[in-house]
Amino acid sequence: MSKNLFKNIGFLTFSQAANYVIPLITIPYITRVVGPENYGLIEFATVAMLYFTVIVIYGFNTTATRKIAESPTNINKVSYIFSAVFYTRILLLLISSVAFIISIAFIPKFTDNSQLMWYAFPIVLGWALFPDFLFQGLQQLKVIALSNFAIKLSAAVLIFVFLKSKEDFVLVLAINSVAQIAAGLFTLVYAFKLVKGLTFMKVKWRAMKSFLQNGLYVFLSHFFTRVYTFGSIIFLGFMLSDEEVGLFAAGMKLITVSQSFLFLPLFGALFPYLTNLFKTDRKAYSKEFKKAFLAMLAITAISSGVLFIFPEFFIRLVFGDEYLSVAPILRLMAPILIFSTVIQFSLQQGLIVLKKDKTYLYLIVTAGLLSIFLNLLIIPSFKMEGAAIVKLLVDLVLATLGWIFYQKALSKLPPIKKIS
Repeated sequence: MSKNLFKNIGFLTFSQAANYVIPLITIPYITRVVGPENYGLIEFATVAMLYFTVIVIYGFNTTATRKIAESPTNINKVSYIFSAVFYTRILLLLISSVAFIISIAFIPKFTDNSQLMWYAFPIVLGWALFPDFLFQGLQQLKVIALSNFAIKLSAAVLIFVFLKSKEDFVLVLAINSVAQIAAGLFTLVYAFKLVKGLTFMKVKWRAMKSFLQNGLYVFLSHFFTRVYTFGSIIFLGFMLSDEEVGLFAAGMKLITVSQSFLFLPLFGALFPYLTNLFKTDRKAYSKEFKKAFLAMLAITAISSGVLFIFPEFFIRLVFGDEYLSVAPILRLMAPILIFSTVIQFSLQQGLIVLKKDKTYLYLIVTAGLLSIFLNLLIIPSFKMEGAAIVKLLVDLVLATLGWIFYQKALSKLPPIKKIS
């Protein structure tokens, strides 16, 4: 692998430390201060915002990243893509805001916790401003990593300063919202300093419509990814008590933090690298894919084993004794880390790189719909354990189907040849 790739993986790993390791420092404090019930409300609101955020992001961190990665030295093309995506995100922010207001008005769970939801929603604005696709496409990730780390560290300090009692739990969401807006604004402004010649260009509606149409498959796949990844917390929020949601969310948090810390840096740095490599040298692409896949499979197998053997230790360490009853659920979900490796490589680093967006979409939608069906069927009877079983089964199905379809797509490619 290239030296630049290793640097970018390192920067993204550092950035993910801000997103997930720093919260692991604050979460032990938050969960002990607010208790399982209020922590359940925090997690429900946070997950709910993911569905509004996915409207704004729209998959541009995949489709726009791919377009920029194909012509990173063409500053006019980069500026055009950057401008089109930015304007489109502002439009999608308006749509997301309308959807949020309707939810507050008509969904009882949102209405009953409207203050909490309003404190959480500004995080969507922060993501609308965040030019992650630009930095990933140009493989220039140092600034975004350092700024993200500094801002999230500041947010952690504010939580320790202002969160003093159970009644202050809404401040956790307010502080996180402010942090995300700050990250979006800072990186947006700095993009013009870092990328010489970058400018906002006039973009016609026809061009924005084209970007929306081209990104539709990835948007839908991202939406249904949220469904099968976090949908259980939403279903639990509507079916069970806030305390039960908080307990389940604690177990899920350790899984999602592990997934994100392991996979997001790799995906952000490896995706543009493999995209360019597949375009120029398919043999080299296959070699680098295999090396990265086997390395990550070994890492996640070890991580899964540790979580399976010592769930009580991690629950007590991170969340406190009040959450120990979720340890069996964490043990049950531990193999998800292994399945996630197959999912990430066969889908994101495989089918997306091969531009098999439709196949990718069909698989993700299948997983999302399966998750909805199984959650509705199983949670009423088996509660938290049922949600864990659903998550495990859906990930296993997606990993199996993903690998089968990726291998099928590879077999249909023309003979490997190096393009000069």
